[in-house]
Amino acid sequence: MNRVGGKSPEEGSSELGAGLKFLGRLFLWAVATNYLWEMLQMPLFAEMEFSDPKSWLICFRASLGDGVIVLTIWVIGFAVFRKTAWAENLDARSIPILLLSGSLIAIGIEWLALEAGRWRYSEIMPLVPLVNVGLIPFLQLLILPWISIRLASR
Repeated sequence: MNRVGGKSPEEGSSELGAGLKFLGRLFLWAVATNYLWEMLQMPLFAEMEFSDPKSWLICFRASLGDGVIVLTIWVIGFAVFRKTAWAENLDARSIPILLLSGSLIAIGIEWLALEAGRWRYSEIMPLVPLVNVGLIPFLQLLILPWISIRLASR
């Protein structure tokens, strides 16, 4: 029998297939949960009207990007822990990875988008002190990645 890395080709193929299915589920859950979040935070952004179908499309496009971000956060954790279920049960090792990666990505995206004029906050958006980014989009990347990972793991 031809074994590579201690596994038969069939075992490796099965693991790869299961991994790709998990990533697909993770992306879909991330898009779904982030779309809901994007729609709920719409009043916190200037020129976003719930009655305007264009705003709904903007939120959907943003949720697709959020799905990629959640995949990125999961990959960071996988690179650190070398296990697919690294974030299923939060502990003293996984929480900092989720919070640090989510925080840095959220701050970076908000700074770049605000600087480029891609979006503006309305006067009711609370800001994170010191970094002056919107609190609600900041919290989005701290909370929803874990929820999406949990849902995809079921």
